[in-house]
Amino acid sequence: MTDAGPSLRGRLKDDVFLRMAMELSRLGTCCRLKVGCVLLRPDGGIASGGYNGALPGMPHCTPETCGPGQRCLHTSHAEENALGFCDGPVGTAYVTDEPCLTCTRALVRRGIRRVVFLRPYASIGDQERVERNAILGHFGVQWVHLSLD
Repeated sequence: MTDAGPSLRGRLKDDVFLRMAMELSRLGTCCRLKVGCVLLRPDGGIASGGYNGALPGMPHCTPETCGPGQRCLHTSHAEENALGFCDGPVGTAYVTDEPCLTCTRALVRRGIRRVVFLRPYASIGDQERVERNAILGHFGVQWVHLSLD
């Protein structure tokens, strides 16, 4: 096997799991942003998936509760929902949108050492970015921004 083999295989996996996260995001109930997440176990098997939305039994978002230009506080994040439906450690997270600080902490707590995402977190504040980067550096988490072709 050549050196290109593993990297091509790795890129294929990234592509497949990011596309799965995109499909899951279609189920999101937030009006502002639909996010999907796929979690892999350390051995590479699928551990869980999730999307953002209202808590079970609560009403979904409406244009009055969330929309462009305002932060939605009504929904659980995709990462939070995916973590809630799996047991044991997780190794890699594929997320349509870059995780916030709270989700980063939750992912790291469960063992994440690699996060792959499509869209950057555009409205992250400087203090939140510094804290998140400190956590990522401390735990040696790979933070990978990819685009799909």
